[in-house]
Amino acid sequence: MRVLHISDLHLGDDPQWSYQGVRPWERLTEALIGVDPDCLGAQGLSRAPFDLVVVTGDLAHDQGESVYAKLSEQLAGLKVPVLVLPGNHDDPEGFQRIFTDSGQVSYCREYFAGGWRILCLNSQVPGQITGRLGGQQLNALEQDLQQNQDLPTLIALHHAPVEVGTPWLDVQRLEDGESFLELVERYPQVRGVVFGHVHQDFAERRQSGLRLLAAPAVSIQFEPGSAVFAVEPSPPGVRWLELCSDGSLQSEVWWLEGCE
Repeated sequence: MRVLHISDLHLGDDPQWSYQGVRPWERLTEALIGVDPDCLGAQGLSRAPFDLVVVTGDLAHDQGESVYAKLSEQLAGLKVPVLVLPGNHDDPEGFQRIFTDSGQVSYCREYFAGGWRILCLNSQVPGQITGRLGGQQLNALEQDLQQNQDLPTLIALHHAPVEVGTPWLDVQRLEDGESFLELVERYPQVRGVVFGHVHQDFAERRQSGLRLLAAPAVSIQFEPGSAVFAVEPSPPGVRWLELCSDGSLQSEVWWLEGCE
């Protein structure tokens, strides 16, 4: 099963609104065109269409329900299931109203496909930049992982559970990331954790074999390693995941500049 992982769209209500010198809606369109199967041959890339899209938060910048309604309509055009998660910039109430736990574009805790199980977590703390899962959600996660231990599992959330090496971002990571990873690594069926928030490519393989994978942003990229806020001039980026039938996981990042 092939999964398209995108993150950090930062869309505004006005399609012409500019964020750090780019128009987020245009960047989203550019990214979706770039991964369209009809465009792959022109880019010299050999890849079949994706089966699922996972969007790990910051769908809107500081807007709400109207942005989500437009986005839901656009993502529905992909003709595959789309799982969306909230990020620190998202409006909790508007998000919940538009992305119910049913339909093609939705926020749901659990999804089964291709012999895999995908668990979606909410790391948003309303009004805060940092993330937290909290005891109740961690307890529920452990109960989930005690079930279906024969199924390879992928976990998705918005905030980074570890430091990524960019100091100003690392203070915004998941506050209970250590507890989260300690829990997850007790369950070997969990093969990977995907997240956003950091606006850069990040990949780490833990000693347990667990893969930690961030998608670059569709909107703007942050400069890796910077001690202060800094934007790197880069095109939209997406991450591809291949969830194999033998339980293995393959992944790569694509930088997209549209069809030529």
